Amino acid sequence: MTAPPSTAAPLDLETMRACADRLLAEDAEMPSPDVLETLTLQLRGHLMLAVREMETAVTTQPEDSVARACALFCVGEARLRMSVQPGRSPSARTAHTQRLARSIRVLCDHYETKDYACPNGPERAAYLRMLLHFPGCRDCRAVDDSGQAIGSCEIGERLYEEYRRARRGSTAASSETSRRGAGHPSLLRGPAG
Repeated sequence: MTAPPSTAAPLDLETMRACADRLLAEDAEMPSPDVLETLTLQLRGHLMLAVREMETAVTTQPEDSVARACALFCVGEARLRMSVQPGRSPSARTAHTQRLARSIRVLCDHYETKDYACPNGPERAAYLRMLLHFPGCRDCRAVDDSGQAIGSCEIGERLYEEYRRARRGSTAASSETSRRGAGHPSLLRGPAG
C-alpha cells in the first residue's frame, strides 16, 4: 500500500532560509529580545511544517537508503531542538534560536534535493553509512575473549576510510564506495544475533 499523495503546498524554502539568515548570516546583527522572540516563534513554525513534510517525503526512499536515514536523523535533531526550553539569559535564548535556524537550513537543503540526500553534509552521510553497516556486520563486531576487536571487513574498512576523508574535507570519497556500502546485505537486516 502506498501513501496517498500529499495535498500540502510545497515548502516556501526562500522564506524559511531568509528567516534563518536573520540570525546565521555572517553580517547578522543580534536582534533585540522582542525581535528574537518573534524569530523563535517563526522558526518553530517553519520547523513544524518542514518536519512534517520531510517525514512524509522520505517515505518514497527505500528503508535502507542512506538519504532516508540522514534526512530522518536531521528531522529527529530538529524535533529535539524544538523540545528544548531555552535558558533565561539573552545569550542562551540567542543560542537556542540559532540552533533552530540551523535545523531549518539543513531541512531546506534536504528538501531541495530530489532524493533528500545530505547535499552539504558528506561527513554526516559517511557517518550514517557506517552506523547502518557496523551493527549488522558479524565481521565488524567480532571480538576476542578479552573484548578486543579482531574482525576484518573490507566494506567496513572502506566506509571508515570514506568517513575519515569526509572529516578532512576531502572530496576524494568515491560514489562507487558509497554505492557498494549502501548495497551491502548487512544494511538490509538488523544486528546479527
